[in-house]
Amino acid sequence: MRCEEVQDLASAWLDNELPAPRARMVEEHQAQCEQCRAYINDLRLLTEQLAQLGREPAPPGLEERIRASLANETGQSVVPMPQARRFASRPVIQYLSSMAAVCLLSVFGTWAVVHQPDRMATTEHDVVAAHVRSLLQNSTIQVVSSDQHTVRPWFNGKVEFAPPVKDLTAEGFPLYGGRLDYVDGHRVATLVYHHGAHTISVFVWPENASSAAMPMTQTEGLNVLSWTKDGMVWWAVSDMEPGELKEMRALL
Repeated sequence: MRCEEVQDLASAWLDNELPAPRARMVEEHQAQCEQCRAYINDLRLLTEQLAQLGREPAPPGLEERIRASLANETGQSVVPMPQARRFASRPVIQYLSSMAAVCLLSVFGTWAVVHQPDRMATTEHDVVAAHVRSLLQNSTIQVVSSDQHTVRPWFNGKVEFAPPVKDLTAEGFPLYGGRLDYVDGHRVATLVYHHGAHTISVFVWPENASSAAMPMTQTEGLNVLSWTKDGMVWWAVSDMEPGELKEMRALL
């Protein structure tokens, strides 16, 4: 397994999303490769730091000031809490702080998704529609071959770029062929892979200034993953598990 594949799979490995055989390969590689081990350790540390957001203890006296302010507004006297309750309240305050941080991150995350350019929503709709449409037809492909040297030349003259084509049979994702699709107003190359009973449509076209990747999403029972690599935009659509789709991304 190459370092590039291990680092692409690191996040899924830390989240226990990889199939057991692939997880073992990542574990064995990082145990022997200092560079990948350092990368994974940095990623693990960053994950832990993000998980601790909002877990700082409340400033001393905050609870008393809040209680006094509330009592002043209601005209009631301040009743000090028993010492045992004061100690017990700190985890509650920490929990509430954590929840506030999570809510804030959720709001900003939602805002970021909602305010993505309309192009992203259109692209996702187009690739999902193209995948579903292909499954409803007699065949999901126009050129039937597991030979990358046959599939890639088939696109000559049909699209204005040479799509990268890999046969991943040895890794458990055999190439079945390819087809043309129309996504976001232009023709794209679509590579069709299988994984067990699952069909995967992988759409690819040249990257441009407006290209962007989105986190994995799920729609109509399908997982949708996008990324950019080597000057190309990639979108993969399938009903297979998210971890397996991330594994395939690392191989392409």
